[in-house]
Amino acid sequence: MALFNRGDRSQSNDEAVKPVPDTANSTDTSDNDYFPPTRYTGTFASFHYSDFRLLWIGQLGWSGANWMEQVARNWLIWELTGSGVALGLVNLFRALPQLFMALPSGVVADRFNKKYVLMACQSVTMSSYVILTALVFTDLIRVWHIYAFSFLMGISMVFNQPARNALIPSLVPKINMMNAFALNQVAMNSMRVIAPGIAGLMIWLMSTKSAYAGAVILFTVVIVTTLMLDAPRAKSVTKTSSAGGQLKEGISYVVGNKNILVVMIVALAVFTFVMPYNTLMPIMADEVLKVGAFGFGLLLSVAGIGALAGGLIVASFNDIRHKGMLFLLSSFGYGFAVFLLGLSPHLGLGIALPIIVMLFIGASQAIFMTAGNVALLAQAPEDLRGRVLSVYNLDRGLMPLGSMGGGGLADAFTATTALMVMGGTAALMIATVGVFSSRIRRL
Repeated sequence: MALFNRGDRSQSNDEAVKPVPDTANSTDTSDNDYFPPTRYTGTFASFHYSDFRLLWIGQLGWSGANWMEQVARNWLIWELTGSGVALGLVNLFRALPQLFMALPSGVVADRFNKKYVLMACQSVTMSSYVILTALVFTDLIRVWHIYAFSFLMGISMVFNQPARNALIPSLVPKINMMNAFALNQVAMNSMRVIAPGIAGLMIWLMSTKSAYAGAVILFTVVIVTTLMLDAPRAKSVTKTSSAGGQLKEGISYVVGNKNILVVMIVALAVFTFVMPYNTLMPIMADEVLKVGAFGFGLLLSVAGIGALAGGLIVASFNDIRHKGMLFLLSSFGYGFAVFLLGLSPHLGLGIALPIIVMLFIGASQAIFMTAGNVALLAQAPEDLRGRVLSVYNLDRGLMPLGSMGGGGLADAFTATTALMVMGGTAALMIATVGVFSSRIRRL
């Protein structure tokens, strides 16, 4: 029950969390108006703020449901079609809304109460989960159903993420913002450790039906915690201009800020060539490594363990001065690790090397996501955060191209070749930016 206690001044018995005087932000009236004067440091510092705890628990449920559904969706498509292109297509439909709706989603996040935006998105996602589960249980599921609901849930996600991420700086003081984003990654990745393995085991022992049902159950946690969220700073809605005017304002701000642009160039390489590696994991598990559905889920869980470790490491530092270098190195490490994943089956070490590589993939992804979000939000004023994040999310809109390209390479050659091409291309692009752009190294 203490987890939902709104007494934000309460002390923790965890020796790692220590209150410190708020000297660095004493002139920040926006922080002083909403938070008690005591500030906290340590790995779990942001848990002292009740609304952040609720958002964090909701992130656990969201991540768990998303990973279970992702494993079930990709495995079901593979069972129904046996096609790498079909795997690419289903991920294309899931990510396509990012390309067309990312910018409007930022305006919505800045223009309306972020809690209500989250509730609307979660209602769409929950309805989609329930309908898909019913279709699977009645054996009426068809490939086009999966494509259609993947697209619908992609729309929900594109509006959900800017609102959720833009809300986090409103729930904790600025001194804890890096810590809060790192803990948010911990929530996502702790379920990434558990949910894919459980989903793979359920599919192996029973069927994809049980994995879809599990996603519905987990998503109820998201609905309940969002309803309980107070978040008074999220209610400071500004409508000083039209929606179109706000959209132009956000784009102009991003275009005029070279620090934001260089972060987006690096993220472009990651979202296009690295993150779509998940599309090829069913093929790697089934045809290359010969470990089946359970092994597929297990490999994703191993990546989650790495991501959990990476998130906890960043959270323990509470704040990091050289965010640009952290972002650059984690991006390069992420791309290089995907290249090694494609290379690993050719080195004759069985399943052991891919498992080790998946640990590094997870850790580098968690650090990349945390450092990227914080580096951007540090450049943006509060009333522009949603729009800045939405422009950043435009890079995610290119993930379908990467998924399709990876699936096509896997069909034409092999999944290992596709992974080496994707990871190697990204690592080369990121290294080039790091060498020629001193701006990102100084960020």
